[in-house]
Amino acid sequence: MENRSSGWEVLGGLALGAAGGFLVGLLVAPRTGSETREVLGGSMQDVRERTQDMLENVRGNTESMLDTTRQAIEEKMALLNEAIEAGRRAAEYKRAELIENDNP
Repeated sequence: MENRSSGWEVLGGLALGAAGGFLVGLLVAPRTGSETREVLGGSMQDVRERTQDMLENVRGNTESMLDTTRQAIEEKMALLNEAIEAGRRAAEYKRAELIENDNP
């Protein structure tokens, strides 16, 4: 049995490792407690802002893809309806032609 990690697991592991390394680096840095808390607070705010920006981009991209998909589906449905109607007309024409040939 193969053990494969999905891309999200790898990405999550990298993010967790980076965050852990950052925190350890801050804790062992030669700063006072208040300076360290200030740096952590600023970093956390930066992470929140970046996360919010990333979520907004994902939301915008998702909405754009949904709109494009809806439009493509509507276009294909219109073509399908036209093809069905053309098929009906052709069947009616052929039926009328066959009836006419049976009754000379």
